[in-house]
Parts: sequence; C-alpha cells; structure tokens
Amino acid sequence: MNEPTSNQRGSLPSTDQQKRKRKRTGLSLRWKFPLVLAALLLFTVGVLSWLVLTGIRTSQTNQMERGLKRQAEIVEMRVKQSYLLGVSKSPEAFMKKQAPQLAVELGVSSNMRVILYDRKGHEAGNSLPLAFRTDVSQALSYALQGKIAYITEGSTIIYLAPLQGPEGLLGVVQLHSSIEAQQQLYQAIARLFLWTGGAVLVLSFILGLGYVSRQTRDIGRLTRASEQISEGHYLETRLLRRQDELGRLDEGMLQMSHVIRESITALENEKLRLEEAVQRLRELEQQQKSFIGNISHELKTPLTSIQAYADLLDMYGDDPELVRVARESIHKETKRLYELVEDSLQLSVLDKYDFELHTEEVELHSLLKDAGSRIRGKAAKRGLRFSIDTVPAKVWGDPKHLMHIVLNLLDNAVKYNRDGGWMTLSSRVERDTVVVYVRNSGPLIPREKWEMIFEPFATLSRDRSRQDSGTGLGLPLARRLAERMGGELHLTASGDGAIEDANENGQGNEFSLKLPLLVSDSSL
Repeated sequence: MNEPTSNQRGSLPSTDQQKRKRKRTGLSLRWKFPLVLAALLLFTVGVLSWLVLTGIRTSQTNQMERGLKRQAEIVEMRVKQSYLLGVSKSPEAFMKKQAPQLAVELGVSSNMRVILYDRKGHEAGNSLPLAFRTDVSQALSYALQGKIAYITEGSTIIYLAPLQGPEGLLGVVQLHSSIEAQQQLYQAIARLFLWTGGAVLVLSFILGLGYVSRQTRDIGRLTRASEQISEGHYLETRLLRRQDELGRLDEGMLQMSHVIRESITALENEKLRLEEAVQRLRELEQQQKSFIGNISHELKTPLTSIQAYADLLDMYGDDPELVRVARESIHKETKRLYELVEDSLQLSVLDKYDFELHTEEVELHSLLKDAGSRIRGKAAKRGLRFSIDTVPAKVWGDPKHLMHIVLNLLDNAVKYNRDGGWMTLSSRVERDTVVVYVRNSGPLIPREKWEMIFEPFATLSRDRSRQDSGTGLGLPLARRLAERMGGELHLTASGDGAIEDANENGQGNEFSLKLPLLVSDSSL
C-alpha cells in the first residue's frame, strides 16, 4: 500500500521540529514480543517436562518397591515353610544350616542376588558369595527392627526386609535388583522432551517473529504517518486495510489528520483576520493622533483672539465688575486650552518622530533649586509648607525638558493637595542613579490606578481635584520625556503610612524620577 500523501501543508511549529530525528534505543517490539513468547514457551515446556519426568520416576520407584516387596514376601514364605517342615530347632540354628541352600535356590528362582541374615544380623547365606559386598549395616539395623529399608547404588537397588517366623523374627533377607532398564527409559524420555521442547521453541519463535513483523510493519507505517502529520503533511487516504485495533487506529489517524488540517487552516485564517484588525487599529490610532494634532493647531487661532478680546475688555469695558470677571475667566480658559494644545502637540511629536533632545551635562542640584523657587509662590498661596532637600549630582540630559518634568510634578503636588498641607522636593544618589522625590499631602490614589494616571487624558475621581483641573497630558508627557533621556518616572507611594519620612503620620503621595548618574560623579 502507498505511503501517506499530502496535497496541503500546514504551518510548522518550528524549524527544529521539522529536522528532529527520533532516536530508537533498545530492542524494538519486533524482537521483544518473540523473545517474551520464547521465554513463556521455555517456562511452559520446562514445567511440563519436570512434571512428566517426576511422574515417571515416581511410577518407576513405586513399581520397583512393589516388585521387591512381593519378592521379599515369596522369600519369607519359602523360609518360613522350610522352618516349619524341618526338625524343630532354634532360629539361629535353622538359619545357620538351611540359609546357604535357601539363598542359592531363591537366587536362581528370582534371578536376583539373595543374602540371608539371622536375627542377630550375621550373614547366614549368600547366593553369590564371591560378588562385591556393600556395607549395609545401617539398613540392616532398620530391618532387624522389623522395618523395610533399601539403598540405591548406581544401577542396583539393595532391598532389606525382615523375615517373620511362627515365633517371631527369623532373620533378614537382602535382595539385589537392577534398575538399569528403568534409568535408560527415564533418560530416553528426558532427551525426547529436550529435543521436542527445543524444536517447539524454535518453531514458535520463528512463527511469532513472522507474525509480529507484520504487526510492527503496520505500526511503523502509522508511526511514520504521525511524524509526517506533525511536520504538516496530512493523510488523504487510509494506510491499512484491516478491521482490528490497528485498522481502527489508522481510521482514527485519518480523521485526526483532517481535523488538524482544518484547525490549522482556521488558525491561519484567524491570524490573517487578527493581523488585519491590528492594522486597522494602528490606522485608527494614527488617525486619532493626527486628529489631535490638527485640532490642536486649529485651536491656537481662537485662543489668540480670546486673549486679544480680554485685553480690549480690560481697556474699554463699561462695567468694571463684569470686565473683571470676564477677564479672569477668559485668561483662565485661555491658559488651560493653551496648555492642552501644547501638551497635545508635544505628545504627538513624541509618538510620531524621534524627539530632538539637546543633551548636555546638567547640575541637577541647581536645576531643582531653580524649579523649587519658581513653584514656591504658588505653594504659599495654598498655605503649603514646602521644603527642599537635594544633594549635588550631575546627569546627562536636556535641561529644558528636565525642568518641564520637575515643574509638572511640583505643579501637581500643589494642585492636588489640601490647604495647609505640605510638599517636599528631595534627591538621593543610589549607586549609578539619581532619584528625585516629589511628595505631598494629597489624597489617596488607589493602587490599581497608579499606572493609569500616566495615560493620556486619564481622569480620577472628582474629589481628588479642587478648583483647578489639568489637561490630562502633563504626567504622560513627563514620563515619555524621562524615558527619552534614559530615566524612569513612577508613582511609588500613596496613602496612610506610605511615606516614612513625611510629616503627619506619613499620609500622602510620592513620585520618583530616576536619572542615570554621570560616570565621573559615581563616587557621590
């Protein structure tokens, strides 16, 4: 059957996955299954052989014992008959006189070597007196006690049994029987089991190897197909024509391949749609920024006119009170709108272009002192206690924009504060960084809104602002100016107990401006 083909190729997860080669270590399933089968067969044949051979040996032993017992009974009957028919004598005298002849007769009739002992254990008769003698003293002592005992010596069984007479024990008979034929039969059967078991084992291994090879071949095809699916080559038709578990697995892989291909296609389509949406959002964002820039430029002309009317009203107004109110309102709104226009323009420039900086070595201590002196009058109008605690440090930046950042922070510290409160301006050197802190006794800013206040036009709850309200662009512009100079601007504390060195139980807000320290001043 043909290998899986694909007319479509999905996107691959990575280049490494396309080139990945799976290592196969150890024995494959093709060899594991036949080896396990061979081990099971070997165990089965071994157990069966042991059981059969054990049964044969037990049967031979029982047959041998029955034959020797029957022969011993014949000997006992013959000896007892001779004892009864003869002249009345003592058992010892009878065995001494009749035992030699009886041993020869019994040996000829039984085709065995027969040895007779009297009841004291002395040999009285031997059918083969010149043959080799075996030490049977221990077995003889058992027989003299009325017990049966036998000894296996090579291919010969030495059987000893008591001979009972009318008046008790007459003596002991010792029979010698050959078991060579039984041993030969046992060895022949053992060899038969060995050769038969080996042949069955080899044949079963070959048949099992052939069967498993066919299964592993189909499994290998399914494995290669799964690897190709992972690389983006999807199945078009089934690989196997089977109705068993592998056939169902093949059918499942074909369905899985179709589902994956459809999912990949859907994901690619969704990706295209998302890219189009992102592009559209970028266009909308650009349009929004352009709109803000355009409308800001358009607002400058009416602001100039408003300022001119304010001057005319100041010079020619008939109603002094009305003129005063109008002048203050016009000036207030003019200033607010003008700040909005300026901040919008600067933000638009920062977003669209590389903002031009005129960087130089700046003595930050002097700059902070200057900024503090500019804001001190505004703070005094609100009745705020204003303190400055700075250290000498030099940074590399644009003095104009640094002043803009600091003044924005100080202006917010005054605007979003309570009458009669406090505010501080300080700086500290921390390793290779200068940190400027602006703190005030303003109201709590929720932790989840700490970053939101740096977004353009972001507003908080109204209770945070007093009579004056900002444009919503001061902090975003200050942060971006700080980032352009390699610094950072964050709200680092807000609320009760947040500022350890502040007055009035540490209630208030803390803004921190981090700027890189000049290398030449790193020892400060």
